[in-house]
Parts: sequence; structure tokens; C-alpha cells
Amino acid sequence: MTTRNDEAGLAYLLPALSEQTRPPDEVVFVDGGSDDRTLEMLHDWCEQAPTATRVLVKPGANISAGRNAGIEAVANEWVACTDAGCKPVPQWLEALDAARPGREFLGGIFVLDSSTDFERALAVAHYPDPDELEATDRLSRVSRRFFGRRFEVRSATGRSMAFTRGAWAAVGGFPEELYAGEDIAFSAAVVDAGFASALEPRALVGWRPRPSWSANARMYWHYARGEVRHDRRRRQLVRGCAWLAGTFALLAGGRRSRALAAFGAVAYLALPIARVRRQRLPVRVWWRIPLMVATKDLSQLSGSLMGTLDQLLGRAQPTPRP
Repeated sequence: MTTRNDEAGLAYLLPALSEQTRPPDEVVFVDGGSDDRTLEMLHDWCEQAPTATRVLVKPGANISAGRNAGIEAVANEWVACTDAGCKPVPQWLEALDAARPGREFLGGIFVLDSSTDFERALAVAHYPDPDELEATDRLSRVSRRFFGRRFEVRSATGRSMAFTRGAWAAVGGFPEELYAGEDIAFSAAVVDAGFASALEPRALVGWRPRPSWSANARMYWHYARGEVRHDRRRRQLVRGCAWLAGTFALLAGGRRSRALAAFGAVAYLALPIARVRRQRLPVRVWWRIPLMVATKDLSQLSGSLMGTLDQLLGRAQPTPRP
């Protein structure tokens, strides 16, 4: 696990690590140079932990460099990762352990720990729903296929994953030139390299989302800025073309063009709308859904443009604010 100035995230994570039904053999934290109470909290927890624990301090290290430093320091062949701000269920590590035979990479899943209207709207608008993993209805299948609202091992995140050090080394570890989206880039590299991989839905973690509109916009901007460095431009290109075509149709097109644009928007929002109905969310939540979808898309488009410019100019991606 990597940390940097995240007292609130650790307060959420550390009790969950203590409650694992399958205790870890060792725990390694890598801190990127915290100047709040993060290191104090880590050392206090490590003193009481029943297993071997270590806190490595790597000032200035980004998430990728921190993950790589921690993996280099472990004694075991299998490594599981999660993040501050996550709350693994008690059976999280047990589920990853049980799924290891015949595999070298495992991706878990996550669910938003939603307690406010804003967080509930985020969950239905942006993120995969564990309840839809086995869904076979046409709406779920089409939306997962074309709009990316699904869990898949190739897009596993650092919130919940496990792998062998051999697989990690073979792909060069986590890409340290990325300051966001490094976990998905790593997952894709391992799967594309042909290592036996699987999604393990029982390896579930709760996750506290960003608390504001601006924080979420910054997160998606940074993710997209990094993703274009690892050949994930196609989805952003399609997204940009759809927004340009839809905007042009609504502003300058004829009746048929406007109707087609409206149909496309409804199709894009169909799954979030279905989730709102299924979960019986109050009417006061509804207005946030289309605005959140637009905020995410436009943030990603601007971030991908900046990432493309970074590459053209040979610039490194700067470290995002904690």
C-alpha cells in the first residue's frame, strides 16, 4: 500500500486490515513523504499488528514508484495490493488466496461506500455495479460493452488485486512515468503478456469516492492524462467524436439529426437511469446524473488532450495533489 498525507484514508483502511479472516504474512506500506499524521498512524498500527510489518519512506515517490519499492521489499512471491481510502471486506485476502492456483494475476472488485446523495449519484453514473456481474439483460450487456461500465481483469485497479512477483517483473512493474491510471496500465500489461489471469468478485473492497465535483473532475483529468501514454486513446477519440457530433447536431442540425443526438444521449444514460429506478433513489438525486456524466467525459477529454501534448513535447506528467 502506498500513502501520502491521507489520515482519513488510513482511518478507513487500517481497521479492515486488522479484521482479515486470512491474516497477511507481511504488510508493507510505502509513504511518499507525508507531513501530516500519516506516518504516525502507520507506525502505531504496525506496533500492534500480529504480522511482520514495515513502513518505507520514499519522499517524492509517486504511486507507481511506491508500489514498485514495496514489491521489491517483500519476501513472498505473491503480493496483494489495496489503497488508503479502501475498506476490504474481512474475506478479501482469503478470497484472493483461494483463487491463486493456476493463476499469476487476480483482479478484485470494488463498491462505492455511498452515504450521501452526491456519492449515490456517483455510484450509479460512473462505476460498475457488482450486482450486474452476472446480468444477462440486453441493456446491461450493451452498456458494459460500449460504455465501459463493467468489471474486467484487464482493467483491475490497485484497490484490489494480487499477482506474482514474476509477472510483475516480466512487465517491468508499475509504470513509473504515470502519476494516475498506473494500476490499469499494469493490469493490461500483465494480461496482454499472456499470464494466467482471472477476476475474483469475492475480493471486494469498499471505496470512499472523492467528496466534491471539482475533486472528481481533477481525478478523471489526471487519469486520462496518463492513459494516453499507454495506447488508451481509442475510447477518448470515440468519446470526443460523439460529443462533437452531438453538439453540432443539436445546435445546427435538422430535426432528424437532433432526434438522433437525443436518442444517443438517452442510450448513453440508459443504464444509470435503470440503476436509479432499481435502487429507488429519491428524485432529488436524478438531476446530478447527466451532469456527472458530462463532467467526467469533458474532464477526460481535456486530460487526454493534455497527455497527448505532454508526449509531443516530451514532458513528464506532474504529480497530482494528494
